Amino acid sequence: MVLLNKYVIGTHVMFYEIELYKEFIDGLINMLDDVENKDNVTIDLCFNMSEKIEKIDYDKISKGELLGKFYAGVNRIIELGYENVNTGIVETDELYFHADYRRDLNYNYCKKVDYVMWGETDSFFPKEALQSLEVLSQYTKQQGIHRYITCFADRKMWDSSWDATVHRDYLDVEFVDDENQHKNLNQAKSPLPIETMNEINSKVDEFDIMMIDYQKIDGSCLVLSSDLIKFGVNIPSCMIYNDDHGLSIMAQKLLGKDYKQYIIKNLLKVHARRHPKKRMYVLEENNPNSFSDKKKGNFQIFKSLSDKNIQTLVTSSSDKFYEYKDFNKLIMEKK
Repeated sequence: MVLLNKYVIGTHVMFYEIELYKEFIDGLINMLDDVENKDNVTIDLCFNMSEKIEKIDYDKISKGELLGKFYAGVNRIIELGYENVNTGIVETDELYFHADYRRDLNYNYCKKVDYVMWGETDSFFPKEALQSLEVLSQYTKQQGIHRYITCFADRKMWDSSWDATVHRDYLDVEFVDDENQHKNLNQAKSPLPIETMNEINSKVDEFDIMMIDYQKIDGSCLVLSSDLIKFGVNIPSCMIYNDDHGLSIMAQKLLGKDYKQYIIKNLLKVHARRHPKKRMYVLEENNPNSFSDKKKGNFQIFKSLSDKNIQTLVTSSSDKFYEYKDFNKLIMEKK
């Protein structure tokens, strides 16, 4: 496949996702293997070892082992023939997380590429993702449409208001929100092998592209046109956690009735939000499936401040946004 457009695929990897990261690299290779002009794709990977929220359990893994696993994945991409591979390391004493990373990714690359793609360690892009984006690009250019968001279809997720983003094969599946949801292969939170995803997507003869004029996005496998970011749509600086929600709010505020989101309805992505290896090596925590109420450390404080910022942003109230210095103050008081 020869690409006419330029892409960056950027992914933020937390230390506790390192065992999941290998599967993520498998998914990238699955998508990138047949690209001929590899210079048109940049891979940007950020490995985050910050211990400001969670501590690393050094009895189970060392810093050297963590870094070794990260760079092993980087080398697999390079060995595939990709030379544009950029990496960064967040040190243990830094406050820098996925909202910061994606904000910077959008800003730094929107003048260098045509599309910014958000990778996520618990997710697989469809093998046909780049091919479908090339087709969509031809259409949008013909129509004079330049500012838009694109996503791929998911399995059944949440309530019916999300059905526009659900793959057609899963629309009639009943959504079940219980303690075993992550074991149900029809539900979006469960793991699904790359081979199964490929088998489902191999049935596609022509891409089924749907457009909606309202925001329904999650942070996995999201694609932003560069002109959308140049217009000013990005994760606002007040977001310290809720990156996709913050982006969605700003897209609505800036674009209004001109908002456009495309969904490739017959291309399935995998977003295993409750993967059994999603949250490993966190000190004094046994929560591999990453259930929010089981997260230890300072996560609950961090999340509560971000939720308050979301409320302030949505309501346009005059309240001051909480910043990292407020988080630092609260964790010091906790001690």
